Amino acid sequence: MSLKELSISWLLHSIKILLGDESIRRYIIVEKFPHLKHKLKKDIRTFNPFVKKRKTRQDKFKEIETYLEYIINLKNDNVVFTATNVQQNNEDNETHYQTFIVDNDNKKAYAIDPAYDKDEENFIGIYYAEITHEVIKPFLESKGYDFKFIPLSRPAQSTTNDVFCQTWTLIILLDLLKTKNYQDPNMEYKIPTTELKCYEMILDFYKDIFLDSMPELLENLQEEYHGSINENYDTEEEKEKLLKIDVAGLLYQMKKSDIKKE
Repeated sequence: MSLKELSISWLLHSIKILLGDESIRRYIIVEKFPHLKHKLKKDIRTFNPFVKKRKTRQDKFKEIETYLEYIINLKNDNVVFTATNVQQNNEDNETHYQTFIVDNDNKKAYAIDPAYDKDEENFIGIYYAEITHEVIKPFLESKGYDFKFIPLSRPAQSTTNDVFCQTWTLIILLDLLKTKNYQDPNMEYKIPTTELKCYEMILDFYKDIFLDSMPELLENLQEEYHGSINENYDTEEEKEKLLKIDVAGLLYQMKKSDIKKE
């Protein structure tokens, strides 16, 4: 693997870490929609997959339910949040991000699952949206909410090579908040028809966030990139070469085929 290919791989890894971070996700949402009423830290949450020491999966589920109990009382605007599947054990590092729009005024809730497959039973694609099916959907339905998955024309994540659930949930959420067409009962969110076009959509999103609309996040990206390199490399020569990479320039030069290689 060339130095450029290696640096792109670490850059994509760093972007995925950032876009899965609660504070960064909230920052992006609020920057895109500054007039969103419910934008406090306790309003826009991202629940990661990790179970704290001496805690159980059930404790994590209860934490999410406590949050849901809080947000269903927030009126006059939508509440948006994200949750991942909860790890099965300490060695389980797989995450699957799902994002939600809760309309308390009309008692409706919408789930964005990047693996949603309209042709499968219960719309379950290559990843099972456990936190939606087992916790969030039952809770909100018990409170009288009409719960709906956002229909996708095809799964955004259709192969295990696509590990960009953090990205897909943000792309789809921001688009839906902008158009508000999630309220249309006949709406189907269009996912590009080929894998390469999907990666082009992802790359365009990255360039918009980090190079155009929110360049202030480049500092976070550079720090995450450096941190990842320092944590994973013992060989000084290769590490030093990777650390000299300017992430802004690298991202600017990237092509959709570079995403596919990841």
